[in-house]
Amino acid sequence: MDTIRNANNHLEPGQRAMLACENKLPKSTVKAALTILKDHDYALWIELHEHNLAEKIIGIYSDPVKRHILLLIDSPISKDEMLNQCGASQSSAYRKFNELLQDGFILPVGYTKSTKRVRLYDKIISKAEFSVSTKISQIRLQVNLSRLPKLPIGEPIYP
Repeated sequence: MDTIRNANNHLEPGQRAMLACENKLPKSTVKAALTILKDHDYALWIELHEHNLAEKIIGIYSDPVKRHILLLIDSPISKDEMLNQCGASQSSAYRKFNELLQDGFILPVGYTKSTKRVRLYDKIISKAEFSVSTKISQIRLQVNLSRLPKLPIGEPIYP
């Protein structure tokens, strides 16, 4: 997230920054490349150019339960409230929620202000665009900067 904040602070509209993610396998030094782009509307986009990573993200958005969970999040929301609205079985919804959390599509952003503290979750991706061909897959993810946690996790936020 610090990389996204830095890109937002240093990129001018129309500029892009290329990043490479290292692979720990001995025969390959670079596993994936991504670009952070600020468009002329000041929206920040992450462009992924690696086929296996693109397939994983397409799989997340293709899963009806995961997609529904992501669509339910308009503002910070508790896990129980989100999963009750999901419409899937409780075990399936919890499993899919935990996978989204582990993959970084959902982030804990704080707690409610009440006697019973309840953790709240939010998403940072507001839009996803896919372009898939036989040899190249490209994904553009729009980052909603207002959804990046401003406070360290654990600080209360008040919806």
